[in-house]
Amino acid sequence: MVGSGVLGLWALAWLTRIPPLPDCEDVTAASADGDRLICAQSALRSGSAKSLIQAVQLAANYAPTHPLYGETQPVLLESSERLLEKATEKMHEGDLETATEWAGQVPLDTPLREAAQSKVWDWQQEWKQGQSLENSIEQAIAARDWGAAGSDLQELKLLSSDYWVGQRHNELQQKKQLEETAWSQIEQARGLANTGNPDNVGQALVIAQRINLTSQAWHEAQEDIDRWSQNLLLYSFQRWELGDVEGAIAAVQKVPPDPNLAPEAQDLIKFSHATQLADQAQQKESGYLQLFKLMEAIRAADKIPTHSSFYQTAQQSKQAWQAELEDLRKLQFASNVASLRQSWAYDYAADVAWSVELERPRRLQAQTLIAHWQDEIERLEDRPFLIRARTLARKATIPALESAIAEARNVALGRALRIDAQTLIADWLDQIEVIQDQPILNEANQLASDDQLREAIAVAQQIQDDRALHAQAQAMIKDWTRTIQIEEDSPILEKAKSLAYRGSLTDAINTAAQIAPGRALHGEAQNAISLWEAERAYIWKLEAEEAAAEAAAEEQQAAPIESPSSEPMTQPPPPTIGN
Repeated sequence: MVGSGVLGLWALAWLTRIPPLPDCEDVTAASADGDRLICAQSALRSGSAKSLIQAVQLAANYAPTHPLYGETQPVLLESSERLLEKATEKMHEGDLETATEWAGQVPLDTPLREAAQSKVWDWQQEWKQGQSLENSIEQAIAARDWGAAGSDLQELKLLSSDYWVGQRHNELQQKKQLEETAWSQIEQARGLANTGNPDNVGQALVIAQRINLTSQAWHEAQEDIDRWSQNLLLYSFQRWELGDVEGAIAAVQKVPPDPNLAPEAQDLIKFSHATQLADQAQQKESGYLQLFKLMEAIRAADKIPTHSSFYQTAQQSKQAWQAELEDLRKLQFASNVASLRQSWAYDYAADVAWSVELERPRRLQAQTLIAHWQDEIERLEDRPFLIRARTLARKATIPALESAIAEARNVALGRALRIDAQTLIADWLDQIEVIQDQPILNEANQLASDDQLREAIAVAQQIQDDRALHAQAQAMIKDWTRTIQIEEDSPILEKAKSLAYRGSLTDAINTAAQIAPGRALHGEAQNAISLWEAERAYIWKLEAEEAAAEAAAEEQQAAPIESPSSEPMTQPPPPTIGN
């Protein structure tokens, strides 16, 4: 019984165990049908193009009568669809060869085979059209026919592939813009150079050096640039021989570097470069950058050989730059010491700066730094006064503010913090006046709240025009005065309106005119008067016309009646009735 039970359990486990999965790396079209289906399903789940191709190949070639045909067809259809999607993406990326290869993996006699072939045909036709437009655009750019290039670019944008519409269109558009800009710069430079003026030639070289070096226009303009450079170099030599060193340097600085230049020309360019660096060191830059540029200028001057005609002038300039470099090193050291922001540091830095004598090139800069450091010393000395003054003023009482003002006045005239102290003193004086005058305004506001406006105005007028609250008091007085005027003049205006309503326009006008200019209701009264005067003038006009009509009628009645004529009376023609 034990043996039978063990054998039964082993047999049940053997019958119900899961069979091992096939190794899909080794599965081929000749493998077992079930293994191919399992691996095709696994490859479909992976989703990569390589796996989808494997799924298509493994799920194909099942006959309709095969037991697994019903399970393989959904795998084949889905893997084919997803493979076509991958191929389409590859086409949009610009890889037509790979896209065609993937689409060609869709097996024959499958529902998507015709669609795949149709896609490949469309892609190939569009590719031919895109390549044709690309060649046309390239030729138009080379011929500088910007209009034709732009028109072809618009046609290129009508294609369906992202590669042509996006990537290639943008690349060709950028190339067109680059070449168009480059040729515009060349034409501008040629126009300047053709004038023959050395300044214009130098400007032409400056413009030419801005041209993009990767453009075709730059290569075609190279001969022009070389010719302009030679002309400007000749002009520079002429200015040098005439003793115009600055003019020669200014002209040669616009010549682009070229290792093929003659040695004398290279020496002049080196000297101009050194001069340019030394000039830049005079600008407001950090001390270390000035030091670096002066050292570079000296190094550039040292490269000029002794046999050069520019050697002597370069050496003289070098001596001046070395003297300036020595001063600059002193001032930079002094600035580093002063950066400690201590009184003794400022004193020491000023002593170092004073060692730069009157005749030295950096004397003015040294004096400027000394003045600045002296101001910093004064700030360090006087800042405790202001700190104590601000601390006293925080209580915001009159005695505290007066003490703060007295403390701030310890900052003497001419000191660096004198303006700050005066500003604080003025502010605290205003605060004292506010504290002193605020009860007056409070009393005036209370009277106004009790409808005692005249009394409120009289109280507010006690605040003098040099007091801090004067402007506020005047604004309140103006508002209360307006209220009083409205109360006084409203009955007059209402009476005038009542008279006008009853038809007594003249009386209404005369009544409203009693409101004097400057009063609150004067503008409203004048508007009403203008309306009433216009209405009265209209009434007078109607009355005059009516009187004229009555006078004419009376004259007609008073005229004598003529005797009847002996001639027979003729009847008037009958009236004509219009259409």
